[in-house]
Amino acid sequence: MQLSKYNKPLLFYGIAFAVPWLCWLAILFLLTGCSTIKETYTEERKQLLERNKISEKRIFSNEAVEHLPEPIKKHLSVANYMDTPVPINADVYWAESYLKLSPEKEWGKLQTIQFNSVAPVSRIAYMKFSSMPVAARDIYKDGYGEMNGKLINLFNVVFDNSKETAQSALITAFCEFFLVPGYLLASNVEWEYLNERAVQATLTDNGIMVSGIFYFDENGLFSHFETYDRYYSTGKNSYKKVKFSAVIDSYKNQGDLKIPEKVRIIWHLPEGDFEYYKGIIDKIEFNV
Repeated sequence: MQLSKYNKPLLFYGIAFAVPWLCWLAILFLLTGCSTIKETYTEERKQLLERNKISEKRIFSNEAVEHLPEPIKKHLSVANYMDTPVPINADVYWAESYLKLSPEKEWGKLQTIQFNSVAPVSRIAYMKFSSMPVAARDIYKDGYGEMNGKLINLFNVVFDNSKETAQSALITAFCEFFLVPGYLLASNVEWEYLNERAVQATLTDNGIMVSGIFYFDENGLFSHFETYDRYYSTGKNSYKKVKFSAVIDSYKNQGDLKIPEKVRIIWHLPEGDFEYYKGIIDKIEFNV
């Protein structure tokens, strides 16, 4: 078909208009071909599982826990971990989880899964908002910490891999020592008995040293953790150390074991407490 002198310009204009959009579509196609946040989490978990294979298989025997302070021994006994395999890793599945981005914001519902490794001390969490196409991956591994959140897996909405983030991410793993109790036998932890319901611990990993206090309830179960070594972000590339705590509000039975169920994470800011994460654990799969 021949084009008249009248419709030639219209065709050429249409092509000229379409080309930039085709370029953008091609770019987006290439970008979406890159790893998603979930795929990054899956690959990092796979790499840690390979490293876990060389870990020594142990049992929570009286000899294995002999060096631990009495409150920790009591927790392991009350929670029925004695004479069971020591976890070298775990997948933690959350039935419910919520995040508050600032004290003034409303709670945002999340889908959360995480993987914890004992040796090396590592933690990866994948979180996806239910109400918007934003997903994030939080990691600590080998002295490196990173928070990476993306909109529709394309555009960064948050990215931080500062040294303050590394220390804070290590503390996140630290406060989960009783979630995955294989951490309790780690050689890079120093324990100090304070009283029958509190022990202080210092963890050193890849040159990062952090300390905190683990508290126990009247039944001997771990109840909450407190530290002043975690950094709170006050703006872009601006941080300050603020009191931080992780609270276990209840336990549940998983087979013969007692595992944490309801969890709250709190910043104790000068202007008041800021509870920014809360959730209910569905199950913990050890030694995956």
